[in-house]
Amino acid sequence: MNDRINESRTAEIAEIVREGGADAVLLTSEVSLIYAAGVTAMEGACVITADGTAYFITDGRYIEVAEQRIAPQGFTVICRRNAEALSAFLTQIFEEHAVRRLLYEDAYLTVQEFAGLRDNLGTVKEFLPASRQLAALRACKSQREIGCIIRAQRIAEQALSRLLPELYTGITEREAAARLNYYMALGGSEKPSFDTIMLFGENTSKPHGTPSDRALRPGDFITMDFGAVYEGYHSDMTRTVAYGSATDKMREVYETVLRAQSAAATVAQAGLRCCDMHNAAMNVIERAGYGQYFTHALGHTVGLEIHEYPIAAPRCEVLLRDGMVMTDEPGIYIAGEFGVRIEDMLVICGGTPQNLTEAPKEFTVLPERR
Repeated sequence: MNDRINESRTAEIAEIVREGGADAVLLTSEVSLIYAAGVTAMEGACVITADGTAYFITDGRYIEVAEQRIAPQGFTVICRRNAEALSAFLTQIFEEHAVRRLLYEDAYLTVQEFAGLRDNLGTVKEFLPASRQLAALRACKSQREIGCIIRAQRIAEQALSRLLPELYTGITEREAAARLNYYMALGGSEKPSFDTIMLFGENTSKPHGTPSDRALRPGDFITMDFGAVYEGYHSDMTRTVAYGSATDKMREVYETVLRAQSAAATVAQAGLRCCDMHNAAMNVIERAGYGQYFTHALGHTVGLEIHEYPIAAPRCEVLLRDGMVMTDEPGIYIAGEFGVRIEDMLVICGGTPQNLTEAPKEFTVLPERR
């Protein structure tokens, strides 16, 4: 467990409660618990009232850390035994604070969990969804949050640097992905940001393909989409390299994707519509004659989740704002032949976005190894 985070957000969350005309908010997702209490690897429930009073309910597995790390931030920490229902503790809190209108995380609760709350919290008369408001609050990162994302990115880049010299003719996608995950863990990653994508040859035309027993051969493209997690915050990057040799078409497609990525990064500034960032990349690819082969949105914001809102997609008119961390990942995918994707993370800061990704991305042909 990493207990170095110490950035409570109770005041900001309490403001959402007041703006929503509610009396309190109930947080149960891992993402919101990290964001609210500032400590990773915890389970439980958090209640924050309109006046900023904060409670953290957990069990014996986490109580020591909660008392050490969460209580000093102003939370009342409550330990629940396994035989005791969470609803009993919530009811007591809600009666004490006259909670009648409750915000809840509609994006995370299952239908069964929501029904349990509704049936067992008799004092609450109205349940109001709040996931959209909470996501909007998390969209713009603080300097500490950006620092965690950068650290996760450096871990991923160091793992890639270790992996590339070890790739050889005959290694499978599965084994290469496993090695990359292993090197990220050795470097300090809490877990992979998502299931690592490692694809060779014709499989690189599948944007989110799954590593298989396909063996590496000279003349293949290799696409690697992966990330690390540091203090709960994710990184995300994609690199495509050739192995042994490359055709003129492979180079042409790669350079087209690289120009598209640069075009999107150039326009990415506060106040720009997310769709315009996507369109900047699409225009480059269409002019090169490959428009039909760019089949997904340009990017998404990153933070405590790998895919956050807003996204750089054709229909997203949300404005970019300072502090958003947006991926820039155009791609061209030609079924049965190959695909190319190049991905960096950009933090929006005024008119000059900062690229958080340092891994090289010039066209590269790895030497053949046996």
